[in-house]
Amino acid sequence: MSKAFPTSIDAVDVPWLSAVLTANGTISGGDRLLAFDAKPLGEGFGQTGVALRLGLSYAQSGGARAGPASLIAKFATSDDTRRKASTAMGLYQREVDFYLHRASTIKVRSPRCYFADSRDEGEHFALLLEDFPVHRPGDETVGCTVDDARLAVPQMARLHGPYWNATQLKDRVASALPSREAFANAWDEMQGRFGEYLPPAFVAARDAYLEAIPALQAWINAETHTLIHGDFRLDNLLFGPRGALDAIVVLDWQAVRAAKGMQDFAYLISHSMNVEERRTHERDLLRLYIEALREEGVSYDLDTALDDYRRAMLYLFCYVLYITGININTHERALRRKKALIARASTAILDWDALALLPRFA
Repeated sequence: MSKAFPTSIDAVDVPWLSAVLTANGTISGGDRLLAFDAKPLGEGFGQTGVALRLGLSYAQSGGARAGPASLIAKFATSDDTRRKASTAMGLYQREVDFYLHRASTIKVRSPRCYFADSRDEGEHFALLLEDFPVHRPGDETVGCTVDDARLAVPQMARLHGPYWNATQLKDRVASALPSREAFANAWDEMQGRFGEYLPPAFVAARDAYLEAIPALQAWINAETHTLIHGDFRLDNLLFGPRGALDAIVVLDWQAVRAAKGMQDFAYLISHSMNVEERRTHERDLLRLYIEALREEGVSYDLDTALDDYRRAMLYLFCYVLYITGININTHERALRRKKALIARASTAILDWDALALLPRFA
């Protein structure tokens, strides 16, 4: 397609949508797209991008409609600061590249892609994706149940297993993290806004943690690595109705990269599960992950996995800093998510005495 693709919903029109869907064989001569409407998705978020559901109306020449009733459209955020930060981290280009080159090769169910392109060195992009209107979206403000986690964890293994320590991933560049100064400012912002949810032990560990972030990232990216989703959290999962062919669908592939598979596991379990549910089920879920990896031909012993889990949740506190202190969002739902995130992540780290690992990463 031409580089003149729309980079916001205001630039999308019926001729462009028709051309895309006709070019990839989604609609044929029997269907003619007449109109569409757009409704925002992800209320309270939209920190790095914009997602909308497009409802499509057709004129049919006879027979059943072949074209989809709806699509998901994604674009970069219109906020200059957030868009440039997302571009610097390669988020938009990673997702476009995933749908163009990687989605068809993995064993995890992701949306079918009807269009993917970027321009301006990855600062603007457009995606048209398959919609799942009857699936239930995960909600981090409520928390991940053990039943949903039991569906999600084997999907991680299906993603990770085929790429476990794969040589073709060695040249995949890690995501660029913000500077120490940016993280220091983020910590102060987080503590100023959400200090009541931050345990005293974390306040005392501020400087030691900030110094450890580069070494923690080097560890998470080191061998043994695999292909990870990088943002495997509850809000990026869709759950199908009982008996559905697609019981779970994984969304938002902006952070896909090479790193330790435990990052995805620790992110979902320590950030998306409520504290008591995590405490009750996390070891069984870890064993489920190990067993699912074994089915993919990967040997990963429990002792190593437990050690990796402890280190990964410590590393992932820098995600908490980014979400609460850099991506400022005062929408009521976003605030509820951030409060829960700080409480869940910090409690998990304390439960596993992971702050005691900081001297190793000095």
